[in-house]
Amino acid sequence: MHAHPSGTSAGRPVGRSLAITAASAVLPGLAHWVAGRHRSAMVIGSLALILVGSLVGLAMTTSRTELLRLAVRPGWLAGLIGGSLVVALAWVVLVTGSYRVLGPVRTSGATHAGVVLGLTLLSLLVAAPPVAVARYAYLQRDLITNLFPDDGTGGLAVGSDGSASGNPFAGKDRVTVLLLASDAGPDRTGARTDSMVAASIDTHTGDVVLLSLPRNLQEVPLPPGPLREEWPNGFPDLLNGVYELVTERPNLLAGAHDRGAEAIKQVVAYILGIPIDYYAMVDLAGFEKFVNALGGVTVTVTERLPIGGLTASGARVPPIDYLEPGTRRLNGYQALWYARSRRDSTDYDRMLRQRCLIGATVRQADPITVLRRFQELTSATKKLASTDIPRSVLPDLVTLGERMHQGSKIRSIAFVPPLIVTGNPNYAKIRLLTRRALKPAPATASSTPTPTASASPRPTRSPAPRPTTTTPRATSAPVDVDSSCGIG
Repeated sequence: MHAHPSGTSAGRPVGRSLAITAASAVLPGLAHWVAGRHRSAMVIGSLALILVGSLVGLAMTTSRTELLRLAVRPGWLAGLIGGSLVVALAWVVLVTGSYRVLGPVRTSGATHAGVVLGLTLLSLLVAAPPVAVARYAYLQRDLITNLFPDDGTGGLAVGSDGSASGNPFAGKDRVTVLLLASDAGPDRTGARTDSMVAASIDTHTGDVVLLSLPRNLQEVPLPPGPLREEWPNGFPDLLNGVYELVTERPNLLAGAHDRGAEAIKQVVAYILGIPIDYYAMVDLAGFEKFVNALGGVTVTVTERLPIGGLTASGARVPPIDYLEPGTRRLNGYQALWYARSRRDSTDYDRMLRQRCLIGATVRQADPITVLRRFQELTSATKKLASTDIPRSVLPDLVTLGERMHQGSKIRSIAFVPPLIVTGNPNYAKIRLLTRRALKPAPATASSTPTPTASASPRPTRSPAPRPTTTTPRATSAPVDVDSSCGIG
């Protein structure tokens, strides 16, 4: 077949061939049908119809929860990556093959350059969607395999009924995750867990109770076993020192995913009198990156909060800036200082703000936002977080997370003065209040926090909080997080 000076072959202009080729990318087999290759056109069209029909059928018959459960299985994600790349390659071959069967097969000069450019653009357009799917699947799989430990089950859910419509964690009424935040900085010594919140989730309703323990809790009881054997005369530091002191002893809790985190998990479980299933630990400084990746977080700032204002020795200096009162969207830097500002606040004020920040992040991390900023979120999460949640339970956690987003209640209780005196804690009372807090939430409105005065803990190597006009709030019953944070 010879090219004509006009750029045609067999009387078919280049422009018309490119137009039919482009249409074939949407209606596979069209170019072959126009070229008279009806059998090939039928085969190509049937394969494309089967593929599209399968995807539509999957979308129509599979709930969002079930799809999300699949999205946390590394094996399924690997298959999705491979399948998406195969589809992308097949569509590029279809585009170039469609033009070949139409002709002209030989062109020259500007016409040839135009054909190459046109086919390249079409190939990029048709390959972009499946390649994007493969990219998201790769990032998701990379996050899961790097962040969540492999428990040897191949990513299959253990102890569940395997169905998104059934009860996740079958046989368990509650799942409790210990949320830890280490607040390293110029006014800190080592890696100390300055925020310790046990999030206990009702597996039937998705309701959450946040149980907050103050960092300066003293006379810390140790559970029977290696920790008590290491310190038979009692733990020599505050509660937030457990992580640091255990990590300084290489042989203590050897074999644990993170020895310090495992230790604080065991200690908190013993203090509360409930099993702690998993822990998730973040560096508050790294949390800044996460919030930025999320696009910010909206909270209600109830009082003017100084940014900075304390030296490494605890001396008061002029703040760098302030967070002004009001409901506002904070970037990562601002959210970090909202959580850790303590120049004019007590530790207990800061604990409340941290619970507010946790609740706001859970509420605002909607699927659309997560998808739009997926790459930034996965990159930030890998760098700032560690956990012992195994991959096998991720599908059930997804189901639980969906229930938490469907109107579930988030309540909290803080074991702070005057409810609990940190210098001489009543641990029996803490266990009793924990049991009461984990009972199903009543249908009536949540209790209103009562302002009280705080008791000063005895001096420690951590600087004691200075007096403040803000009064900590403590009740013996859990309160609604949104209400206590000025939301709703």
